[in-house]
Amino acid sequence: MHVLIAGCGDVGNVLAALLLQEGHVVYGLKRDTSTLPAGVYAIQADLTKPSTLTDLPGDIDRLVFMPTPASRDQAAYEAIFIEGWENLWAGLKKEPLRTLLVSSTAVFGESGGAIVNEETRPGPTGFNGKVLLKMEQLAAACTDQLVSVRFSGIYGPGRDRLIRLARSEGLKVQQTPPYFTNRIHRDDAAAVLMHLLQTEEPESLYLATDDLPAPRYEVIEWLAKEQGSPGPIGVTEIHASRGKRVSNQKLRDSGFRMTYPDYRVGYGSVLELGKKIEGPK
Repeated sequence: MHVLIAGCGDVGNVLAALLLQEGHVVYGLKRDTSTLPAGVYAIQADLTKPSTLTDLPGDIDRLVFMPTPASRDQAAYEAIFIEGWENLWAGLKKEPLRTLLVSSTAVFGESGGAIVNEETRPGPTGFNGKVLLKMEQLAAACTDQLVSVRFSGIYGPGRDRLIRLARSEGLKVQQTPPYFTNRIHRDDAAAVLMHLLQTEEPESLYLATDDLPAPRYEVIEWLAKEQGSPGPIGVTEIHASRGKRVSNQKLRDSGFRMTYPDYRVGYGSVLELGKKIEGPK
């Protein structure tokens, strides 16, 4: 395979390494190419600037579109996910044999704690989900060889916001009713994309998350205990959102298995890595 990873950041770098290990040709497109792994052909370009996309390689047969917005606001999202997609697609020399489009479970509007899957009708309430759903629809109109992957929250080395939050003293967290959260380890996220690049006849849509949706209070309480912190203060918010529980059954039915199937295994590995980096005290 000759794979272009458009927006080759944290997850993209892990995916690139997996592809290189199997002898595939990998192009990494981003504004700053200095962080690309050795062996990746660098394409320094800006998806929001069509003039930087006029000389793309002609041998690309797989595309992974996974850019990151410059900031968390609607204008930045539209610039990278809508205009960025249009600019890149126009710059390609030929249509790839398969395109993986990285989206988000934010396209779902469920807030009552129900289970969502690929058959659940999207109903985003936030600008991020609305823009990403529009991106999915735009891409689907461009190619029949599209596989959209809606990821839940990605965590891992360097993505430790919740770990740091769990150390906060006097932290109040909704405990009743439970607010469900969904996550996937960075390495599993990359492995999902690798799996779907290699699957012979993939479906057009997958939800990518670990095997265990869990209440936010439970996750933070566990993280606090693992770090020797007192833990959060549980509060009751009767009319508050209960989030959603994202099912990965379709992904598992395709043969994929998580290396980090739940938050304990995944965050446990991140905490252990942190200890090794810090060294003995």
